[in-house]
Amino acid sequence: MFRLLLFLSFAAAKVSCEEEAMRNLTTITWAHAVNNKTYLEAALASEVSMLEADVVLGHVIGKDGPPIPIMAHPPATTSDLTLGDFLSAVAQYNNVNSKSKQKGVKLDFKCIEAFEKSQEIIAPFSKPEITFPLWLNADILAGPVDATTKPVDADKFIKLGMNHPRTVLSIGWTTNYGGNITEGEYSREQIGTMLRKVNEHKINQTVTFPVRAGLASNSQPVLLDLLRETLSLNSSVTVWSSEGDVVEVDRLKALLLTVGLERTYLDVPQELAGRIHLPPPDTTKN
Repeated sequence: MFRLLLFLSFAAAKVSCEEEAMRNLTTITWAHAVNNKTYLEAALASEVSMLEADVVLGHVIGKDGPPIPIMAHPPATTSDLTLGDFLSAVAQYNNVNSKSKQKGVKLDFKCIEAFEKSQEIIAPFSKPEITFPLWLNADILAGPVDATTKPVDADKFIKLGMNHPRTVLSIGWTTNYGGNITEGEYSREQIGTMLRKVNEHKINQTVTFPVRAGLASNSQPVLLDLLRETLSLNSSVTVWSSEGDVVEVDRLKALLLTVGLERTYLDVPQELAGRIHLPPPDTTKN
């Protein structure tokens, strides 16, 4: 009887933990630029929930041949880790660990050519029987503040992403912020362009919109419009920030609470996260 009670208590605790994560997405933690074998091993052994990694076309160190999808951040074009090996390692880890310890993946594509070359590699990991989260991310539209970085081709990215309906489409804007640029916001026109892309392609899978914290904190009305218009897609925002970005913390906290913690991922430096002082997880419902 004692063992049965202990098992039931453990099972209830695991369910409570998973339910809490769904009610408060800001509790999900991130590892960034998991672009080599050493960091991948460390990230898999850590307590983080999501592994973010960058995909470019390039070569495995010491090998020749045509460019293939590898894990690297521009301007790097070499790595000791291919996209295929990265996904296989995460899948193998998840196969031998309980659901509560599984790692999700966010693949950040820096150019449409890398995404095109990755389709056959991604396909086996986007089948319904694969359960770990898989996000496909790209900056597909030009955004604030007069951003000059070339976006990834929006139409091609969405069309190819829809070939993998189990995945989360993470589609955002290029930004020009930080350093001497400390003010800005997402314009109604920029939000409207994103909505048009969503509607034109009749997206019917889960979508998250990555938004930069310092800009998003000044953009609450238009972001609320964006989420309201995409409610049927189980949409969310992923609030991110670079080290040193100027962020109005009170405005950002107001945005998170107004949108709702169940629709807001928070991927910001620890120093900024510590200043937001979100309410503690509500355990009374468990």
